[in-house]
Amino acid sequence: MRIAVFRRFTDLDTLGHINNVVYFDYLQEARIGLLRDIGLVKAEDFAQVVVKQEIVHRKPLYLSAEPLIVETWIEGLRNSSYTVRYRIIDEHGDVAAEASTVCAVVDPVTTKPIRIHDELRAVLEPLTIGQ
Repeated sequence: MRIAVFRRFTDLDTLGHINNVVYFDYLQEARIGLLRDIGLVKAEDFAQVVVKQEIVHRKPLYLSAEPLIVETWIEGLRNSSYTVRYRIIDEHGDVAAEASTVCAVVDPVTTKPIRIHDELRAVLEPLTIGQ
């Protein structure tokens, strides 16, 4: 899936480029957009939490009115977790960063990991690459 993310003036650091911490905001917007598009931001019988995030910066980003495109897909669908992979693409079509987020599925009351429900697995599997 491709999500458009707009940069804000407040995303800049003192060097005039997008601050490295802000990239995680862009990833979150893309991840929530992905889950929203498949209808699973929230469910009564399970919750999803981030357990690990990694990012590799390929080139700096600067302020622009043009949106960034964040490509997202699922990689590594396991029993109680899955990995969201990202590619952040700038207004020139260049890859500015590549990243991943490991999400665990947990019981909303105990917050302990649980098996991925069939409902969630059914919508994540079509988005999965590299199984």
